[in-house]
Amino acid sequence: MRIAILLLAASSLLGAADAEWFVNFDKGGVKGWHLPLPAKWEIADDGGNKFLRMIEPGPIGNPRRPQQFALWQAGCVGNFELNVKVRRRQKSALLAFGFQDRLHFYYAHLSVDPGDHAVHNGFFKVDGAERVRIAGAGSVPALPTTDWHNVRLVRDVASGAMDIFVDGQKEPRFHFIDKSFNYGWVGVGSFDETGDFDDFRLRGAPSGQCQADRISPLDPR
Repeated sequence: MRIAILLLAASSLLGAADAEWFVNFDKGGVKGWHLPLPAKWEIADDGGNKFLRMIEPGPIGNPRRPQQFALWQAGCVGNFELNVKVRRRQKSALLAFGFQDRLHFYYAHLSVDPGDHAVHNGFFKVDGAERVRIAGAGSVPALPTTDWHNVRLVRDVASGAMDIFVDGQKEPRFHFIDKSFNYGWVGVGSFDETGDFDDFRLRGAPSGQCQADRISPLDPR
């Protein structure tokens, strides 16, 4: 796994003190990731290209919400831009962000299903209760094939904007304004299926507000 941490120049959204992490999984295994159920993850190899694979679905939370996603431990951020390659193995995958604890976070559900499905393909929010759709109703499928897809997720906490783009599109696939969670960890996974992830590049404004004892998405056993 190759990890780069850089300080970046100012831009319209991200500032001079922002950091960048890049992980391509070539060496180092899963070092740096919080895996709530490590046995359900592996570093897979496809013709010499290594990537992170979720090999088994995780448990569904109560209240109903995803619990099986890997969080990049160094990446507690406010404003951020995430670029990552995603490949679904069944019907969907997800990107978690603004993760503060197991009952307070956002996630983007990326599916072969359109947003006409009540709980597929869109932005969702977990705020102390069952997950609720906040964007994506009526959208076209974010992952129409089982090929690799380039996904870009952008969060601006000042405005509350969250936008996700797929395969270089100029208009966001999902867009929403919400200011509930203005910092948190960022990660990858699935609601109740499996998926592959590679070339994880997170650029953002580091936040010292994340609490390490709250990083696991899992309900107490």
